[in-house]
Amino acid sequence: MSPPQSPPRHLLLIATQSDGAENKLDGLEAAAGELHAVLTDPAIGGCTDSPGLNAVHLRSGRVLRAEVDSAVRSAVAAAGEAGATLVLAFLGHGQVAGKLRYMVADSKDGQSLDCVDVAHLVELAADHPGLAGLMVLIDTCHAAAGLPDTGSLIGGFGVGAKQVAVLAACAAHERAFGLALSRRLAALLAEGLPGEGELLRVGTLAPHIRDALDRQLAADFSYNGTDGGLWLARNRRSARPPGGRAGTLGTEILAAALRTWPQAPPGPPPHTRDGLAALADRAAAAEVWSVHDAADDLLAAMDAADVLVELAGASLTTDQLRVLAAEFNRQWIGDRPGRVEPPEGLGDRALLQYLLEDAVVLTPATASRHGALAWYLVAAAHACGRDPRDALISDWARGNEAEIALNDALARYTAHRAKASERRLVVSLDAAQIDWPDSLSVCVRAGAACVDHRHFACPPDQAGVEGTLADVIDWAESLPSATGPIGSIDLVVNAPVLLDWHPEEALTGQYHLGVDHTVALRWAGRLVEPGYLRGMNRKARTQLEELRRAPCGQGPHLSRIDPAATPLDTLRADLRRGRYRPAVLLTDRATGPTAVRDLVEALLPYAPIVLWPRADTPPSTADWDCLRHLWDGLPAGFGAAYRRVLTGRADLAPTDPVTDAHLVRLAELRSAWHDVEWLDFCARYDQHQRAAAPALVPAAALNAVPAAALNAVPAAVPAAVPAPRST
Repeated sequence: MSPPQSPPRHLLLIATQSDGAENKLDGLEAAAGELHAVLTDPAIGGCTDSPGLNAVHLRSGRVLRAEVDSAVRSAVAAAGEAGATLVLAFLGHGQVAGKLRYMVADSKDGQSLDCVDVAHLVELAADHPGLAGLMVLIDTCHAAAGLPDTGSLIGGFGVGAKQVAVLAACAAHERAFGLALSRRLAALLAEGLPGEGELLRVGTLAPHIRDALDRQLAADFSYNGTDGGLWLARNRRSARPPGGRAGTLGTEILAAALRTWPQAPPGPPPHTRDGLAALADRAAAAEVWSVHDAADDLLAAMDAADVLVELAGASLTTDQLRVLAAEFNRQWIGDRPGRVEPPEGLGDRALLQYLLEDAVVLTPATASRHGALAWYLVAAAHACGRDPRDALISDWARGNEAEIALNDALARYTAHRAKASERRLVVSLDAAQIDWPDSLSVCVRAGAACVDHRHFACPPDQAGVEGTLADVIDWAESLPSATGPIGSIDLVVNAPVLLDWHPEEALTGQYHLGVDHTVALRWAGRLVEPGYLRGMNRKARTQLEELRRAPCGQGPHLSRIDPAATPLDTLRADLRRGRYRPAVLLTDRATGPTAVRDLVEALLPYAPIVLWPRADTPPSTADWDCLRHLWDGLPAGFGAAYRRVLTGRADLAPTDPVTDAHLVRLAELRSAWHDVEWLDFCARYDQHQRAAAPALVPAAALNAVPAAALNAVPAAVPAAVPAPRST
């Protein structure tokens, strides 16, 4: 898709007002910034700022003559040493005395001595040894007077073996207005030119610039004394040449469709653009729509792959593709009978093609035909900092009649990301010496930050804690900072409570907690690391990164432990040797609660993810295949699973029947899941404990309150105090 990066491309952009000019150029710095942005964009101009120079100052609006001279000499020398193409841009004021005099901050009207002779500078720079080429942009009045003399280019030390291209804002006798060249050029390069080639040269751009400018006539000049040609930018909307190949998944689907067509062309299915397009046309003429749609889907996937590669540029790596696949599974698993799970060994373009073909040929029933394919383009745009409405994506959508699919994909992606970043309620029971505390430390969590913090007194037993949760939720949802109902709750508990407490079943008001809330259990030991486990959470980050980088075609990378076959001492010794993966599953509870509790307590400091069956889960020979199917959506998926079983309703969300069966099975598992976001929160939690705060109101003090006032006191009394440190 993209041309090679060599020779390197250096940029020197100078934008300055002038004390000697009759007026100030409004918006000079902004126009310079826009032009600089597209020229240094790896996917467009491909330039880097000339090394060793203060690029920000040189386009700041006040640059002296001595600074310009020094910067140009430095940039030319650096480009020559690197064998680079140098792009020089001059924005500001100009006056003419035969040739263009570029006016800098300390230039004077009607004097040439303190101005820059642009044409002479271009002639000298072009002759510098090692320079691969010189491109010059001049956005001043009288700009074309800065074009170099051809005779000077033909001679010199290089004896004409050089390349020069110049784009000037106006004719030598004209004034330039509003930095129109810079603004229009930046917009053209950012949008691209449909129907033009992959590389945009000055001669290609000049007519489009001229058509767009009023009151001034842009001029261009090119001199090619060597092989090749200078290009200013890559065309983001180039007409892509026929190319690319269908992947193995798409070819298999197409072959299956062809087998249903008795008059299908003989031989293997086509895999090139031309072959697929011809097959789609032939199938449409015969009204064999299954074959037509399969071929057309593969063409759409190939086009999407081209767009994604061009859009993401250098940020598109195999690791980034794995991240996109995992995010796809999180957002789409309820709509499909299976997760996207590429075969092992795929990398580079083959992995990308597999993901896109999977999206387009296994379209969920709830999505439009190209909805999942459009989702990948939206997600890739977000991942690499691009606008999901980028012209490349919009053109793809129009070409594949997928405009509404693109709108739907953007809405889905935005909604899921908003839900993932919404505020959560953290309720810590870590004040308990063993199991149940007499107070709850509560905060509202926004990302890694604790934005509101209170204590609630409670009776020190399970019923007391569960009975206080309704008051805690009411407090959180009535805060001035609240943005809506609390959807997710993290409950921080000690190990004895962790094993068999099912807080989603607690009755909070009219409903069980898990009906309207996603509840996650966290181990208190990670909230504030005890001294003897110092570094535990740092290690957990490394473990989670290992888990994230695992090949995506092998299912969840977890260690399975049979409690009956795992002596506690052996487990502890193996944990110290690092023999277990970051995620560990206890496969059953046949050995009884004490043995399972001991194993879980041993695992918690070593594995950030620990899973075990509920105590009332009957023995079963069935494996926990639900984990493979739902893995990328965990731990949030536990909330959906518990809700599915609590309500008995499969219609709460549009869920594929296979996924629904896996959710029911998943509800038989418990977890202590400590993801990176939770570890980020733990890392910042200490600062909230050091804040000074009043103590809780003791129960005895309430006896002195008059009866009328006592009736107004809520059952749980919040106080602005920090959480206690685990002991």
